[in-house]
Amino acid sequence: MKFNSLEFLFLFMPIVLIGFRVWPRRRQALLFITLASYVFYAFAAKWLTLLMLVSTTVDYTVGILLDREDRPGRRKLILLLSLVFNLGLLSFFKYFNFFVDGVNALRPGHPVLTTTLRVALPAGISFYTFQSMGYSIDVYRRHLKAARSYLEFASFVSLFPQLIAGPIVRPSVLLPQLAREGKVDDSRVTEGLFLFACGLAKKVLIADRIAFFADPILDSLSRQTPIDGWLAMVGFALQIYFDFSGYTDMARGLARMLGLEFTINFDSPYHADSPSDFWKRWHVSLSSWLRDYLYIPLGGNRKGERRTSFNLMATMLLGGLWHGAGFNFIVWGGFHGLLLLVFHRIERPWARLPRAAKHLVMLPLLVLSWVPFRMHSMADLAAFLRCVRGPIRAPAAPGALWLYVALGAVIVALPKNSNAIRWHELKWRHVFALAAVTTLAILHLNLSSKFLYFAF
Repeated sequence: MKFNSLEFLFLFMPIVLIGFRVWPRRRQALLFITLASYVFYAFAAKWLTLLMLVSTTVDYTVGILLDREDRPGRRKLILLLSLVFNLGLLSFFKYFNFFVDGVNALRPGHPVLTTTLRVALPAGISFYTFQSMGYSIDVYRRHLKAARSYLEFASFVSLFPQLIAGPIVRPSVLLPQLAREGKVDDSRVTEGLFLFACGLAKKVLIADRIAFFADPILDSLSRQTPIDGWLAMVGFALQIYFDFSGYTDMARGLARMLGLEFTINFDSPYHADSPSDFWKRWHVSLSSWLRDYLYIPLGGNRKGERRTSFNLMATMLLGGLWHGAGFNFIVWGGFHGLLLLVFHRIERPWARLPRAAKHLVMLPLLVLSWVPFRMHSMADLAAFLRCVRGPIRAPAAPGALWLYVALGAVIVALPKNSNAIRWHELKWRHVFALAAVTTLAILHLNLSSKFLYFAF
């Protein structure tokens, strides 16, 4: 079930919000929201909801065992159980097909691994396994007490607003909120509704409109001019931002309507003036997760220049692979790793440049970085490179694409984003304007697509 669907907007969401407020006790409300989350997930994954239930049970048990055990060797063994289970689960469902196809590609026409098994990727598995695994690691490090209530932990893992595409909310942030008693303040519900509406407009009226005109160009690159190819790629850079930040706004809005607060996941990433600044603004919950649970445990920047470079590149390559089972995602992660390494070397002279000059360098690099991400295979990536190296001809892209790209660029350039809006201070004219935009978005739902990060 998509947030941008009529059944969610006019059936599931009202039932959940009303039902959550009806139950007088927190435990009853949590049971209701957990069951609703499993129903929501069943629309995307059907019987694979059982997989999430097993994962939840394993990590809940691991947390209890870690809390009770004091012997270091036993504690490491218990944590290893969680890591092997979660990473094994993620690897099998996400990378089995990639592994088989990669091995068989070594001998075209003579497959090394003969199997008819093709594994379907469960929606949201990358997000809920990282969230659950982070919980086990935090309990192991004694940064967090294990959850004693299975219901609270099951709600933490399955909570529908962030289940499919994040943000990856830390257990230390979300679990105490789930345990907190008390009714949701009406003003919080209003703020959440406004934030949700803002995200819906981002997704439907900007991201999907750009995709409608840019996708045909990117899917037929052999017939496109270099200008059209680059225009469509700039469009994709805007599309993925409005698509994913729109989802995040909707998720945070839903959470707020339930009396919860999610961490900010986007903070004007195209305002970044360096690669490291970009990763402090883009998909913040993932980049901070990779930093705290991968980069720092590998040694971070504490073991010399060479080891720091290795740790940084390894983190970005694995971050790229997390996004999808394809060499194009490895190239994307490696490109960002290379940018971070280069800018680390020139950090002092770079800091002395005017901010405008930094943006003039960063924006083309960021657009270029999205090329391997958007191309579905290395063959598609090669096709894009041939397209943009071709002879300059008059562009043939529809005028609507130029218009939507310009609109998206203007909105991105604004000094404030949706995080900075004080929703409770909106004037009536702003409320009416938001209502009109939301109505327009609802009228265009038939032209809306699923969120890009549902594939990861």
